[in-house]
Amino acid sequence: MQDVFASPADPVFWLHHAFIDRNFRIWQNRDSSRVNNVDGTDAAQNPLTLDTTVNVYDFRPTVQIRDILDTTSEKLCYKYNY
Repeated sequence: MQDVFASPADPVFWLHHAFIDRNFRIWQNRDSSRVNNVDGTDAAQNPLTLDTTVNVYDFRPTVQIRDILDTTSEKLCYKYNY
C-alpha cells in the first residue's frame, strides 16, 4: 500500500479500508454521541467542528464532517450488517 497510485487497484487495499470502516462504526455504536461530535485539530492546528469541510480534490464532492460522520445519513446511506 506504499504506492499511492497503484494501491487502490489492489483488492487488499479495499479489504483493509472496509475493515477500518467497520471497526469505526462499531466504535460509534457504543456511544451515540460519537455520531454527532468531533474533536481535535487539522494539520494546520485549526479546531475541527462538524462544519469543517473534507476536500478530496474533486474525486468526490467536498462535504462537511457532519455529512459523513454517520454512514446511515443521506450523504453516504449505508450500514453494516454484523
